[in-house]
Amino acid sequence: MPFSSLSRDALINNSTIIDNMFITDFMPSADEIAVKVYLYGLVQCADKIANNNSLDSACLALGVERKQIVDSLKYWEQVGAIRITKENPLEFEYLPIKTITQKPRKYNADKYQDFVSQIENMILSRALTPNELLKYIEVVEDYKISTDGLLLIAKYCVDTKGQNIHTNYILTVAKAWANEGVKSVEQVEEKLKEMEAQTEVMRQVFLALGLKTTPDFEDKQYYIKWTTSWGYDLESILYAAKLCKKRGGIKKLDSILDNFYKLGLFTLADIQKQSEYIEYTRNLAININKALGVYYENIDTVVEQYITEWLNKGYDANGLKMIATFCLKRNFKSLEYMNGVIAELYSKGIISSSSLQTYFEAQKQTDDKIKNILHTLGTSRMVTNTDRDYYNTWSDIWGMSDEIIFYAAKCGVGKSFSFAYINSLLANYKQNNVKSVEDCQKITNIPSKIVTNYNNSQIISDKHIYSKEELDNLFNKEDESNFDF
Repeated sequence: MPFSSLSRDALINNSTIIDNMFITDFMPSADEIAVKVYLYGLVQCADKIANNNSLDSACLALGVERKQIVDSLKYWEQVGAIRITKENPLEFEYLPIKTITQKPRKYNADKYQDFVSQIENMILSRALTPNELLKYIEVVEDYKISTDGLLLIAKYCVDTKGQNIHTNYILTVAKAWANEGVKSVEQVEEKLKEMEAQTEVMRQVFLALGLKTTPDFEDKQYYIKWTTSWGYDLESILYAAKLCKKRGGIKKLDSILDNFYKLGLFTLADIQKQSEYIEYTRNLAININKALGVYYENIDTVVEQYITEWLNKGYDANGLKMIATFCLKRNFKSLEYMNGVIAELYSKGIISSSSLQTYFEAQKQTDDKIKNILHTLGTSRMVTNTDRDYYNTWSDIWGMSDEIIFYAAKCGVGKSFSFAYINSLLANYKQNNVKSVEDCQKITNIPSKIVTNYNNSQIISDKHIYSKEELDNLFNKEDESNFDF
C-alpha cells in the first residue's frame, strides 16, 4: 500500500488531463474508436489499484472488439503517441505528445473506401494492416496517381509475384512509374503493354543466362537501364549474358555490362573483342594456377587481383608461366609469392621473355654454385633461400670472387655450423681487403670457430680470450645507454 493514494470514489470523480496538442493536431485525424481507446487508457493509467486494466476489460467498457482496440493502438504507435511494450498479454505506455515531430495526415475515409476495399480483395492471402492501407493512400496523395491506376499496378504485381506479395513491392513499382510520369489509367495501361513486351525480351535474356525463373519488375528495370540509359541493343545484351551463363544471374550480367559501359564498349564487335580478352585472361589464370600447383575456385578474382595487373606491367603469357615455374621450383606455391617475385623483377626492368630467360639462367647458375658448396661440405640437401641470401651477400655485396668463396668452403669442411664458419671467414677476408686465394692464405688471424660441447650448447672459442675489463672497455657509458637488455 503506497504512503498516500486516492480512494476509488475520488478516482471516479477526479479529472484526466489531456494535452491540447492531442485535441488540435491528432484527434481530428483519428477515427472514433481510436480516440476512445486513447482516452480510456489514460483514465486507466491513473488507477493504480484497479484489477480491470486489461484488453478484455477495455473491450467491455468501450463495447468494441479486441481487434479494433489492437488496430487503434497500432495506429497510435505509428503516430508516435504510445509504445507497445508487450504483445501477449498486450501492454503499452504513453509517450509525450510534444515530442512527436510529424503530425498525422488526415484523409477522407469515404473517398477511399472503395479503393481500400478493392486492394484488400486483391490480396486475399492475409489481412492488410491499417498502416499498410494508409501507405497506399499516401502514395495516391503524394504521387498524384489515380486510384484506378494504382489498382492496375497492384494487379500486375500480384499476377507477377503471387498472393504473398509485400505492400512495399507494389508501392515501389507505383512510385517508380509515377516518377516516369505514369499516373493515369491510360498511362498505366500503356506501361503494362510495354512491360509485357519486355517480359518476352527478358525471357530470352533469362534463357541466355540459364535461369528458369520468371522475370519480375526489378529484372525489367535492369533491361530499361541497359537499353535506355546505356544504349545497348538486345543482341549485345544476349551475347554478354552468354558470357556469364549460370554464373551470377542478372546481377552478374549487370556487372559485365557496367564494365563494358565504363570501358566505352557499345558495339557487338567491341564487346566480342573484349570478351575474347576476358576469356584469354581466365585461361591464363587457370594455366598459371596449374603451373604453381594451386587451385582457386573463383578464377575471376584471380584475374582481377593478379593477372590483369601483371599483363598491364607488360608481362606476356609465356613470361608469366616461366615465373610460375620458377616459383614452384623454389617451393613457393602461391600467387602472393609470385606477385612479390614479379614486383621485384619489374623494379629491375626484367619484363620480356628473353630478359626473364637470361635472369632465370643466372639464378640457375647461382644455385649450381651453391650446390657445389654444399657438396664440398659433404651434404646433399636442397638449396634454400637462406643459402641464396648468403651467396648473394658474399658475391654481390662483399665482392668476393667464386674462387675465394669456394676456398672458404673448403676451409669449412668438417667444421661445426659450417655456414656460420664460412660467413665469419669471408667477413674476415673482406675486412682484410683480399683479392685472391693467395691473399687468403696469407691471413693468419683465423676467425671464431663454432663448436658444440657435450650439452649441445653453443660456445665460441677464439685465439684471444677477452677479460671482463676488456669487454667493458669496448663500450663507453654513453653507448651503454642506447641498449635495453
